[in-house]
Amino acid sequence: MEAELLRLAASVATTVAGTIGTDAYTAFKARVGALFRRGRQERADSFLSELEERRNDLALARDRGDEARVAELVPEVEELLRSELRRLLEEQPSLAGELRDLHTEVRNVVTNGTVVVGGHTHVSNVYNHYYDGGPPAPRQALPSMSAPLPRIALWPMDHYENNASLLRRMDAVWARGQAAGIAATMYMQGVPGSGTSAVAREWLRLHQEELTGPQLEASLGRDPWGNLPEPSAILERWFRELGIPAGDVPADPGERSTYFRRLAARGQIVVLLEDVAVASQVEPLLPGTPGSVALITSHSRLPQLVRTVGAEPFEMEPLGRVHSRKLLVNVGRIRGDATAYEKELDLIADGCGDLPLALCIAGAQLALGHTGRVRELAAELSDRTTRLEALNMDDEISAALDPVYRGLAPDAAHLYRCIGLHPAGKFEPDVVRAMLPDMDTTARNKALRQLTAANLIEPAEDGGYRVRHHLIHDHALACARADEPAEAREAVLDRIIAHYLEFAERAEAALSSRYRHDPAGTYAAYAPMGSVDVPGVIASLERRRESLENVVRLAHEKGRHDQTWRLAQGLHSFYLKCGLHSPWITTHELALTSAHECRDQLAIARMYFELGFAHLDRWSTRQGDPQIARGYFEHALELVRPADGGATEGQRRTESSALEGLGMLERKLGNPALALECYALGLAALNGIDHERGRALFALHRGVACTDLRRHDEAARELLSAREQFANLPVPDPYNEARALTRYAEDRRAAERPGEAVRALDDAIEIMTVNGPPYQRAGILLLRGDLLSTQGDHARARLDWVTASDLFREANSLRAQEADQRLAGASGAGDEDGSQGVDDE
Repeated sequence: MEAELLRLAASVATTVAGTIGTDAYTAFKARVGALFRRGRQERADSFLSELEERRNDLALARDRGDEARVAELVPEVEELLRSELRRLLEEQPSLAGELRDLHTEVRNVVTNGTVVVGGHTHVSNVYNHYYDGGPPAPRQALPSMSAPLPRIALWPMDHYENNASLLRRMDAVWARGQAAGIAATMYMQGVPGSGTSAVAREWLRLHQEELTGPQLEASLGRDPWGNLPEPSAILERWFRELGIPAGDVPADPGERSTYFRRLAARGQIVVLLEDVAVASQVEPLLPGTPGSVALITSHSRLPQLVRTVGAEPFEMEPLGRVHSRKLLVNVGRIRGDATAYEKELDLIADGCGDLPLALCIAGAQLALGHTGRVRELAAELSDRTTRLEALNMDDEISAALDPVYRGLAPDAAHLYRCIGLHPAGKFEPDVVRAMLPDMDTTARNKALRQLTAANLIEPAEDGGYRVRHHLIHDHALACARADEPAEAREAVLDRIIAHYLEFAERAEAALSSRYRHDPAGTYAAYAPMGSVDVPGVIASLERRRESLENVVRLAHEKGRHDQTWRLAQGLHSFYLKCGLHSPWITTHELALTSAHECRDQLAIARMYFELGFAHLDRWSTRQGDPQIARGYFEHALELVRPADGGATEGQRRTESSALEGLGMLERKLGNPALALECYALGLAALNGIDHERGRALFALHRGVACTDLRRHDEAARELLSAREQFANLPVPDPYNEARALTRYAEDRRAAERPGEAVRALDDAIEIMTVNGPPYQRAGILLLRGDLLSTQGDHARARLDWVTASDLFREANSLRAQEADQRLAGASGAGDEDGSQGVDDE
């Protein structure tokens, strides 16, 4: 190859590698892919899959601030690009011009910071990483785009039959609700297999153009362990799907339900509640607002739904014979021969009881069977001694999937079995690599492509994969149990658990510098070396949340007790930052049991503390959280106060944490003096221990308690000291620095010194404008607007309230109404006193 082309390949590789783990790469990803696909297709697909895998690794490392890992990965990515570019230019030298253009554009982004592609602005955050050796530049947010509304999945129903009359009756109920300005609540009841879910989704499909608002769904059936889901936990998930700030979500179940209805009042909303077992599950999940639609399905007769929530009942009847026969013909692929089998088809329909599910199972057997299978199946279903076996769903699924599985190449079949052992149907490429460490990237990607082509898995929107149906996942597990030796299965499970444990602990280290019980020394190794993209880490955890939570249960059930409590500990900060109290409590209850099995006293104490903090943070008096939290904190203290007084550093840190929790609990209960006593003891437990952030937090807590006690001079000293301590940490904490200033402003307002309060909020806003999310900035602006209004500065107050309203809306918070109410109340006052409006300022 000519020297000039070699230099071009090297230059393009270096420049693209510099952007590949950042936002800027988004602008060029499709173009890079198109260039490489100009070569051999299979080779290009394999290379691009490997590049995407390395890109994911690099993005995760950068999100966590793991600069050492970034430094390892960038040269690997660059060498991968360089070698492939050389090959491409050897085969097609005419592409040199396109590569030069690409190189110029990417270099401009790195130098200038932004690029506009279509309607999107992409921001480069790579210049400081790779060109001047300084700390990474703060990530700037991309222009806000409206988040996609949650929608209910409407799978294709090519063979849907009958229920036209029922669908028309449902239309009538919806029309009456719209005319009367009330919610439409419809309840479909029938025996298993009668098609309750199918008819609900068919109605949604028919009206998908009209139902333009958010759509939420939940299964209310029992889980594999026999537990019913808590409505409060379902609402918690729905709030996340709707993008509601965690700070807005009430703790008490009743208040959550009320808040959900307030959200629903903003516009049309649809909820689908399936497999309802108990009527009391339903009411907290109903929007109940004009224009909303609630569809309920159940295999039980629940007259309470009609009496208590006014649901319109619909009973699913068996299909008519004409429709049963048509369903058998379509699913069984026997259209041309249907007239020759009319008697047999009637016998099969009789044996199926004209139930849609049974008819589909029978039809699938006909589609896969030999030409004489129609008569055989008719005979089997006519005999009650063989009828149940003939309709056994597991056998039918196996009969459909076994040929597909047996036709897979060995690597793809091995991956399929590993996916069956994975505790969730959705998975990321990194867990595939963890499950199959001896399979190279090319072979893994080829196996993934074969499973995708066989319709066993499909790509997910966020870059991962998901099994196409839970029955396929069950079949994969059955294949693993049948075809993998027990020792091999256990080895795969060990690798899955170890992978998620490392992921959780790396993410936890990135999200918080708090103390963790760490006998393996992993957190010291995972400590971030640079700035952390907290939203990126949380998004990665959210994508893997189902897997992580299922792995906690898997590790517990398999007796991997040390890994169980470590996994739960690694999810603490994620749950705290996202307000996910239900899974937080569930996982940590398992972790506490596992810690007891390990007989590790400090692990037990830490799990008591973390469970106490979960209940403290949720603070639902109706669910007894104050009493439960107190009990857990006190249990933790009992374990870390040895009789001889020779507490270890870990015991003293845990003692301090539990006392901090008890102090916060007392303050919430209206006992600030008792809170100060707990804080004093907690601070004393840290004597001689290097824990600057802990001392800063105690200063913040003490300042707030002093404000409650009207000891304003003392409160001011503590809060200003906390602000200074947070700013001077080895890794400064601007969020808590602004929080301390906000608390100081609240104290100054209580001390009737509004001028000092406003100046403190000016500083807090300046800090949060760079580092703070919209929700927190809006809260500070709302407070500053109130203070400015009391001082008579109505123009600046209105400006703050307008900005707060916009930021609350950006954060999807109903608190925007608070700012709007202030603006409405002040609209006449400004004109009367001659002050100027916001538009005139």
